[in-house]
Amino acid sequence: MAHNMGKEAFPLFQYDEFDVAALCHLASEMRRGVSCTCDLNQRPKRGGYNWAVFVSFEDGVEWVFRSPVKNHPGLSGESVVKLLLSEAATLKYLKVYTDIPVPDVYSYCAYPNNPLRIPYILMSKAEGKSLETMWKGNNFNDHLDSLEVNKVMSQLGHITWKLAQVRFAQIGSLFEENGYFVIGQCLSKGHVRHNRQSLGGIPRGPFISESEFYLSLIAALIKHAETLPLGHHCFAAPVPSRNDYPNKDMWRDACDLRNDFVTVGQKVDGAANRVDYVIAAHALNYLISQYSGNWSGITYPVSFALCHPDLTMSNIFVDDQCNITCIIDWEFTTTVPLPLLLSPPGFPQSRHRLDDTFYVGFRDGFKDAAGPDAQSPAMGLSVPKAIECVKNSKFAWCLTRFLAFDSTDDIALFRTMWESVYPSHQKLESYFFSQRVLPYYRTLYKKIRQEDLSEPQIRKTETDLFTKPMTFELSLARHLTMISDWGFNYDPHKCAGLRDTGQIFIAERRLWQWILEYKKQQRDRIGFEECEF
Repeated sequence: MAHNMGKEAFPLFQYDEFDVAALCHLASEMRRGVSCTCDLNQRPKRGGYNWAVFVSFEDGVEWVFRSPVKNHPGLSGESVVKLLLSEAATLKYLKVYTDIPVPDVYSYCAYPNNPLRIPYILMSKAEGKSLETMWKGNNFNDHLDSLEVNKVMSQLGHITWKLAQVRFAQIGSLFEENGYFVIGQCLSKGHVRHNRQSLGGIPRGPFISESEFYLSLIAALIKHAETLPLGHHCFAAPVPSRNDYPNKDMWRDACDLRNDFVTVGQKVDGAANRVDYVIAAHALNYLISQYSGNWSGITYPVSFALCHPDLTMSNIFVDDQCNITCIIDWEFTTTVPLPLLLSPPGFPQSRHRLDDTFYVGFRDGFKDAAGPDAQSPAMGLSVPKAIECVKNSKFAWCLTRFLAFDSTDDIALFRTMWESVYPSHQKLESYFFSQRVLPYYRTLYKKIRQEDLSEPQIRKTETDLFTKPMTFELSLARHLTMISDWGFNYDPHKCAGLRDTGQIFIAERRLWQWILEYKKQQRDRIGFEECEF
């Protein structure tokens, strides 16, 4: 077996070099000498945090060899080690104590000091094909009819019921120590992703109560907002949703308008946007305390269930009859308060809400798995309250994604939670307007603003985007910035713009649609006038 040929020699080493002969020897040994090979010309499959290749046995069996991406910008080396150890323990636990279809783990090592020379998990290959291959755009394609869709969702409801039975006394991630499974540090997305593992002073568990868990996530969100890059997250200027536009071209045009707007004045990583997220995080603590009364009494005594954090289509495998054959990618899995488990997954990606027509299948599957006598307690679980949580899961769904920055429209998530507590009074925009003028937030704004880019630096970012000094797009972005009073409330020395209504300016769907319609009318008018000549 050829090996150690270098990254340039074979596609297999695209992400990292490893000892292929040692891998094949290990796999063959674990199958009592069945010969095994690893194609040097195969291209690794890449996920968000890992890459994977296949090893093939002479009898046709295939295994997956998976390794973390080296030097991932959003994860520290320490986090990579802990995530691998926790995922391996979680898969082994589920294999022993449940019949949930997950990969078999044959061997793993979280450190590079092993014969293969890189961290890895060696596991069984998922049977069937991923649900992603049956999806086209935002709708299932012709391979799946509504009955098949509901069949998949019903099975996910059943699996969620089974996970609801796997409960622990603490909130955290599962690890294996001396042959025992234990709950350790919480490696949830909200604690680890986006470099949040680097934040000091954040309690990381294990947690003995829901309040400790939520306060820790809120603290991580606040520190992230104050100090870390925010990426695409702009509270008052969400990324346009594809579903709001009739075709991809209009959606891309709307995204361009939004990107122009947030570039002018460094809005995303600027102090005003950062403080907006701090205001939201502070309010979130109160919203959770008010809404959590709807969740009380689900388990007795209080306990916490294992929850797959990323049930996306690419992680769900099915056979030709749409039976779920395997669920993969269990990293970031933790135990959680039951309401967070009982919210349906997001499709096609975690950040997308499940369509109402698909939601019914999930809800009915969970209810069916609970059995005919839903009034009887099952393992300390109030089945009626659990089913009620599934039916009313919007708050929990939004909370999970908002805390983890797993969204392109944070204000929509926050608005849903806000209106769950304040259904008919105190508008969200008015609340933010009132908070922005408070001395605490103005002081915080002044402090954070010291780290903002200088005016010359901001102008350079604008010049890099707008190659011509006075394009329509640049003029529009600056005009919208002026009328939005961006940052005005935080800085009393700024003059008010064109708006002073007690409301904050939200650059969202209706604004971009109106501008795109205006541009279309202008193009049509010019074309008509040219035809007249």
